[in-house]
Amino acid sequence: MKRSAWMTGFSAVLVTVAGALAMQASLAGDKPSKAELEVEYRQGLYTVIAGNFGPLGAIAADKAPFDAAEVKLRAGRVAYLAPILKEAFPADSSGVGHTAAKPEIWTDKAGFDKALQAFIDSSAALAAAANGSDVGKIKAAIGETGKTCKACHDKFKAKD
Repeated sequence: MKRSAWMTGFSAVLVTVAGALAMQASLAGDKPSKAELEVEYRQGLYTVIAGNFGPLGAIAADKAPFDAAEVKLRAGRVAYLAPILKEAFPADSSGVGHTAAKPEIWTDKAGFDKALQAFIDSSAALAAAANGSDVGKIKAAIGETGKTCKACHDKFKAKD
């Protein structure tokens, strides 16, 4: 009985070590390229922006209660992150990996930069409005920021 338990434990250790070695070998051979890492970075930024803007949209649509502190926090985050997007579309990330970014981002750089700047500007205006107490003005700023998101997505993001 002791030998059987020992053999079972030893077998479990061997399986674990073999699995770890196989995983390490797999990971070593599949290192993401610089461009793939850039796409992951970009997608991460958009995930955090969406995670903060989503609740603002719900508040603007009266689907969530208005909470001034929450609005200020989330609007500030979006305004902080928006300008970082300027560095998230390097030329070598065009067409790389699983992304919804259209080629027009790089072929119509001036148009994309203009759309991105509109988002940055509206995000800053939203953060400024969120520092005030005029709920109507805050909701309007949320709506305006949402419009800049949609305008950019309509032109530069492939449909999911």
